[in-house]
Amino acid sequence: MTALDDAAWQGPWRRVRVGEKVVLSVALLTTALVAPPWPGCALVAMACLVLICGPAHVPPRTLRLAMAAPLPFLVIGGVTVAVVLGGTPTATALFTWGPLWADPATVTKGITVFSRGVAGTLSIMLLATTTPMVDLLTWLRHLRVPAALVEIASLTYRLLFVLLSSALAIRAAQTARLGRPTLATAATAMGALLVRSWTRASRLQAGLEGRGYVDDLTTLAVARRASPTFMATTALVLAGIWLAVVAVSVL
Repeated sequence: MTALDDAAWQGPWRRVRVGEKVVLSVALLTTALVAPPWPGCALVAMACLVLICGPAHVPPRTLRLAMAAPLPFLVIGGVTVAVVLGGTPTATALFTWGPLWADPATVTKGITVFSRGVAGTLSIMLLATTTPMVDLLTWLRHLRVPAALVEIASLTYRLLFVLLSSALAIRAAQTARLGRPTLATAATAMGALLVRSWTRASRLQAGLEGRGYVDDLTTLAVARRASPTFMATTALVLAGIWLAVVAVSVL
């Protein structure tokens, strides 16, 4: 989470308007969901990888760490669709193993689910690695999203970092004391983490109240100019993907 946040703050795309990046991300996500898996999803994934590691200057290691969490779930989702549990195997079954079996149709569905999931996740990562949460929340305020919802998201975001910093401090203390990873140690650390998090959350509340916080914490938005070049690049990327999809479907 911190790696994504650091990449978003330090990247050159932070100077781009949030709305323009949202248009690019949502357009790629829609293409991944609507276009045929081949070559639509493959081209969307390739475009996201090139944009993230190229113009956005996000380190490949950061992207690998970000994708490490959703990728196992995407694999599990694809496998559970490709492999059928129970029922009668078809005549074209590729294998049967007890109640499990798969045929070309189910495998195709599994690959479709997996490819759409990977392409869609990379489309979201394109926004996550280039847009700090603070900028995104400010943009939501400008869209007249209910202030209560934005504030809940903002405070949750802050408390996640409070929780993370507390966990890292406890881990560093355990390492310095040569603590062993036992169940009792883990239970003690969890208890300490809850207490420290509650204390720091109370301090956060007191600090907000001291600044006159009632129900909306106003922040200054950075003025950014519109980027015709960015929008033109977005249009070219999407046009190239759809032209390739149409060409493959015609052939």
